[in-house]
Amino acid sequence: MQTECITSSMTFASMKSQKVQADFDGGQITSYAGALLLREVDRRIGLTQALADVIPDPRHPALTLHAQQTMLAQRIIGIACGYEDLNDHQTLRNDPCFQILCDQPADPERPLASPPTLWRLEDRANKKALAKMAAVFVETFIASYD
Repeated sequence: MQTECITSSMTFASMKSQKVQADFDGGQITSYAGALLLREVDRRIGLTQALADVIPDPRHPALTLHAQQTMLAQRIIGIACGYEDLNDHQTLRNDPCFQILCDQPADPERPLASPPTLWRLEDRANKKALAKMAAVFVETFIASYD
């Protein structure tokens, strides 16, 4: 029995001017490509944006480097990929595929949020925000049915 290799490429939603494509040409390799499906689902249902909308963000917009929705995507996708510890993000923040997973163009000069920045995000989720986040999960679940 001979193995049939897949030679066609898969195209995912683009990142502004960057094309996101999975192929087998031997270029830059990542172990997070399967998580691109999570990114596609999140784009369709808007979960990370809905969660970002209910968590208080007291930061001054002019002094903000990372959008709250991007940091939530970074944290949630990190957990989904098995990286539940914040210190894992010290390495993940520089991975080009992980940057794309968080809807940020792959750029070695602009890494994702650092572990301390993510910790401050988690610390902002007070009891009121947690209740609103639970409501987002319920509303998203209900919206998945006709």
